[in-house]
Amino acid sequence: MTDPVAHSPISAPQAPGKSVEANWSVEIIAPPGLETALAEELRHLTNKPISDRPFGASADLPVEAVYRILADSLIAGRVYLPIARGRAAQADELYALADSVDWAAHLRASDSLSISATGGNESLRHTGFIATRVKDAIVDQFRAATGTRPDVDSDDPGLRIHCHVTGNGEASLAIELSNGSLHRRGYRAEGGEAPLRENLAAGLLWRARWPQVASLGGGLFDPMCGSGTFLTEAALALWGLPDALRRQRLGSPAWRGHAAAARAAILDDAPRGWLETPPPRGSLAIVGQDHDPLQLAAAHANIEAAGLGEAIELIHADSFRAPTPAAFQGIDTGLLISNVPFGQRIDSTHSEAEWTALCSRWVQALPGWYWGILRATESELTWPLRFEKRLMVLHGGVEVEFLRGQFSEKSLRRASGPHALAGRLIEQGRRGDYDASDFANRLRKNWKQRKPLLKQRDNALRVYDADLPDFKLAVDWYRTEDDETWLDIQEYQAPKQIDPQKARARLAAAVAVAVDTLEIDPGCVVVRQRARQSGRQQYGRMGGEHIERILRERDTRLLINLTDYLDVGLFIDHRLVRDRLAELSRGKRLLNLFCYTASASVRAAVAGAKATTSVDLSNTYLDWAERNFELNGISTNGDHRLLRADVLRWLQHTPTAAERVDVIFLDPPSFSNSKSMDDTLDIQRDHPELIHACMAHLAPGGVLVFSNNRKGFTLNPSIESRFQIDDISRKTLPKDFARTPERRFVCEIRRR
Repeated sequence: MTDPVAHSPISAPQAPGKSVEANWSVEIIAPPGLETALAEELRHLTNKPISDRPFGASADLPVEAVYRILADSLIAGRVYLPIARGRAAQADELYALADSVDWAAHLRASDSLSISATGGNESLRHTGFIATRVKDAIVDQFRAATGTRPDVDSDDPGLRIHCHVTGNGEASLAIELSNGSLHRRGYRAEGGEAPLRENLAAGLLWRARWPQVASLGGGLFDPMCGSGTFLTEAALALWGLPDALRRQRLGSPAWRGHAAAARAAILDDAPRGWLETPPPRGSLAIVGQDHDPLQLAAAHANIEAAGLGEAIELIHADSFRAPTPAAFQGIDTGLLISNVPFGQRIDSTHSEAEWTALCSRWVQALPGWYWGILRATESELTWPLRFEKRLMVLHGGVEVEFLRGQFSEKSLRRASGPHALAGRLIEQGRRGDYDASDFANRLRKNWKQRKPLLKQRDNALRVYDADLPDFKLAVDWYRTEDDETWLDIQEYQAPKQIDPQKARARLAAAVAVAVDTLEIDPGCVVVRQRARQSGRQQYGRMGGEHIERILRERDTRLLINLTDYLDVGLFIDHRLVRDRLAELSRGKRLLNLFCYTASASVRAAVAGAKATTSVDLSNTYLDWAERNFELNGISTNGDHRLLRADVLRWLQHTPTAAERVDVIFLDPPSFSNSKSMDDTLDIQRDHPELIHACMAHLAPGGVLVFSNNRKGFTLNPSIESRFQIDDISRKTLPKDFARTPERRFVCEIRRR
């Protein structure tokens, strides 16, 4: 019937009427990346040699040990007992291999079966076809011998058969001893966001040293627990699976090779966890925390379904703001483990700086504890803690990384960027003895004067502007849409003759005083240091802390970035200019040149501008501008356009009558030598040419709003003689910038 050389049936462990085999050679499937963890767990459960394999583990085991794995392993996926191997490069060879097995030794014609398949080769490409050919061989064999055949039952089969075909034309057939995948525990009513497979969570707990930690009486903390998989699996690892579930995990009940006595002995035995002596329930602190009440509700339901309600504590709190749970006070060893929303797999609004601050708190609160973090590999953010082990695993079909380490002062990377700098300066300032009382008094006085502006819905204010010669700082105050209050402190670089250590101590004292005087959360402060730029240096990207917030200016939502650039993306001294532009542009067409993040265009569009065109040379700022429009539900594909161009060159084209606009906002830099421009720009020298070019783009009755921040700027007499000039510098100067009127010039220009 078949070629005995090509096909090698493996003797059945138990044929009808024969004694049980002493050992079974089994293959156990692991979650990808956790093959070593599986082998270690199985050695613990069976006290037998287990070999690591690319798919998981294999072993020649007493039948009792196999049933122990089926009943109690938390990491195993499926358990197979191979019964035949051979060539299967073609469909006929696969059929012949399946036909070489004496299937009557494994099931009766009256039993049901199901067949699964994996792999494939050039001829056998589809697993469904592979399973069908194996099924054909089995039923044909039974029909030829008995005149009847087993039925196929995919839901509750009496015998599960698995076929794996390799790319080089080999195949294996196996009895599946597990009842489907063993990751199913039966407790998950709610999956939550990006739920972990249960055996993946168990394998990561093993690699994160949970058995060792628990044996020492340590605690377990999941600060972003989601639906509670880590928590539940950690508890099951201590006290074992429920008895009913252990019985349900054994598959192929109609298989004629089962060792009934050994199976009954294992199932009647107590569940076996990862500790030789399980601790009393509730004796270890296992705590989960999440900011989302829906996720916590799912976790509560899952934990109760697993019968572990008394063993696990759940807390509704945001880990970025809440202290470490009190349950861990006095516990000097433990494991913090979490599937964190760090990166793109689950959207996270938190920046690298915020993660750094959180990890720093963990280091302080849980010294000596072990930690394990599952996170997306595609994240551009650097994990703040140094790790000792990096493990790649599959989560939801996506490769992710599991980082493992131990909390200590040395494990925290030194963060860079304005937010991290602020944290270090606050700490230094509070430790130091530099006298910043004059600065504190001036800041207190300024804040008292600025507070009435809050009633005018001003959510961005300058509360200090280098008022005192010893404290050359600008301090900007922001209130975000989410009602957070942030300080943006900008230091003007001290002259070279000033002792750097003294300058640093003075800055640290000022930052600490600002936080305390204005009652700001220390985690809501950034510090940037401005230096004079020369040559071809340009203000560019500063770092990757990426703290973004949404600010409301009048009825408009605008995005600010507090960390990545020298400016936040919104010139707050221009807010009254934007008010004026919104008023002028209502029902009209606006052209915004050197538009930056296009906040003026967005304000105008929200106020009812008929159309806006915003021109800038920077892709970064145009992308930012598009996000500002999107925040307000305005498309940039219609009447409101964004255009990347060199403004100087773009203005040279002669507009048609239809292209002319009613309002132009010209707010150029004082000086620019961007490598993307054809020439340098000096606003004192070049403003006549710019203004003349802009006026050519104005429709009859139109107005040009011209602004610049060059200190000592004077308008060329040729412009004053040719056009009607209305200086609105004072009129558009916010009260919080009244100290420095000479820094800005704003005027409206019309044809005479």
